[in-house]
Amino acid sequence: MQFNGILFFVIVIIIGYLSVKSRLVPESATDVLPPLLLNVCFPAMLFLNFAKTDVDELIGVGVPTVIATLVFCLLPFFVSIPLFRKTNPDARPILRYLSGIGNNSFVCIPLLSLFLTESEMTVVFIHGAVVDFLIWGVHHQIFLGSSGGARREIVRKVLLTPNLIAVTAGILCSVFAVRLPEFLTYTLDGLAAAVSPIALLFIGMLICRYGLFGWVKSKTAILYSLWKVLVLPCIVFGVLYFLLPFKTACILAIVLGSPAPITAVLWAKQYGKDTKLAVDCLIPSTLLYFAVMGTILTILLKSGIIGA
Repeated sequence: MQFNGILFFVIVIIIGYLSVKSRLVPESATDVLPPLLLNVCFPAMLFLNFAKTDVDELIGVGVPTVIATLVFCLLPFFVSIPLFRKTNPDARPILRYLSGIGNNSFVCIPLLSLFLTESEMTVVFIHGAVVDFLIWGVHHQIFLGSSGGARREIVRKVLLTPNLIAVTAGILCSVFAVRLPEFLTYTLDGLAAAVSPIALLFIGMLICRYGLFGWVKSKTAILYSLWKVLVLPCIVFGVLYFLLPFKTACILAIVLGSPAPITAVLWAKQYGKDTKLAVDCLIPSTLLYFAVMGTILTILLKSGIIGA
């Protein structure tokens, strides 16, 4: 199953690439797919997962996941403030954003869902919910500015983002044992199933739009990819190994090592920042993540540590 899943990954990314290359799909589709995924399909997946998860399991897994996510997402960010203070102003917010935030929706969930059980995926979804809060509550302010209007926009985004609404609704359904109508479950299942195909098609389209090897001469992109995908997960695992169950420490290390987020590219374009830097960091870190974490997940699965 995992081998077929990896082939599915590769084939759908290639289809996304070729669909734009052959002009069957316009390049502008890369501007449409992220909102569709993040605001429709991904919330459906989040809601279903949390609604089906036992309350005790949510508490037992959720508390350490929330704490670990906050620590290992915010610590690199605070370190990056003095580290990049002399960097070009167009690159500074991107590098600070990329330091601790990863691509949970487009990369982590499609990949990890091939290897983890529904129960194990709860860690991934809780991590994603916390990251979503940090994205809008902390990092968006850096791109948007600090005016009163900007602050109101940040509060609105934090409170009304579809992902957080879906998580809250799912938890309430779990707590009060709400049973959804069959037609609604079927509909949400269909939307959730679209997450992986849309995410992978988008990655292929993005590679076609910006080029597969445009990052090769970017020392920053290479160093970032090594830091985020290799060094940070080792640090996370080294710390959590002594604090959490081995399996949980492994999963958190893998998700916290996720590559550059798509929103870095979208925000760079929207707010006039260094879009090329965001793209240069996105592509190699994503390719490295698929290769490294795909291998590690396969080893963990074969060893019986995950997927049981």
